[in-house]
Amino acid sequence: MDRNDDAINSDLAALTGRTALVRDTVSAHRIAALAATLDTDPPSDGTVPPLWNWVLFQDWPKWSTLGPDGHAARGEFMPAIEGMERRMWAGSAITFHRSLRIGEAVERRSTIAGATLKRGRTGLLAFIQLRHEIGPTGEIAITELQDVVYRAADDPAISAATPEPIPQAARSRSVMPDALTLFRYSAVTGNSHRIHYDYEYVTGTEHYPGLVVQGALQATWLADFARTCRGSAPIGHFEFRARRAVFQGRPVTLTALDTPDGLDLALRDSSDAICMVGRAR
Repeated sequence: MDRNDDAINSDLAALTGRTALVRDTVSAHRIAALAATLDTDPPSDGTVPPLWNWVLFQDWPKWSTLGPDGHAARGEFMPAIEGMERRMWAGSAITFHRSLRIGEAVERRSTIAGATLKRGRTGLLAFIQLRHEIGPTGEIAITELQDVVYRAADDPAISAATPEPIPQAARSRSVMPDALTLFRYSAVTGNSHRIHYDYEYVTGTEHYPGLVVQGALQATWLADFARTCRGSAPIGHFEFRARRAVFQGRPVTLTALDTPDGLDLALRDSSDAICMVGRAR
């Protein structure tokens, strides 16, 4: 480990324990907008389905404060790490203690629970783990452990992957992530990252072959498929991890396999490579 790594590790260690608190109201309009984006109906009982809470607590910084990728510039709650300009949501583990309800006043307390530096196949990576506690004041309805990864701007955009056949016993569903769905999901969640809607930027600057499907949208598809597979049994815990990028205009396949521990989930691209794995129970 060189001196630069030591310096970054020292900066990361100092982040642990940093907190932020934001408040919101569970909006019927936002829930209806997300339902329309997913081509379904809003929940008839007024509860918020798993992962639909991601339409809450939106941050809309001034245009002049945005970074070149369209995200808010780092340096306040989320750190800026020199030489690591790209930031991605790598995965989450979410526990639903109870469902949020439309009309509730809620808050989200976020804490940096840990920060580490690692060297991977594509270069140096910094991992930030966030703990989000969500619910009305004085109550935790949802706990989420979120992993965010930082990497250098010139790291390879796409990693090689090997096709993995769908297990014979798995249930499956096909989804086509088109540009309109990506745009609407970014709009309803307040996500201004340009890789999801700016074709010239994503191909010319980030060197992807097309618009990138939001990891949160992929996870939401998996969670909604898991709800369908489980029928009346509620989801108390959901976790997912992204493996590789998914691109607009190419069909993806959602699969669910029953196990003693719940449902094992996966999202495959058109080459049958697994791009996201998950579990619901």
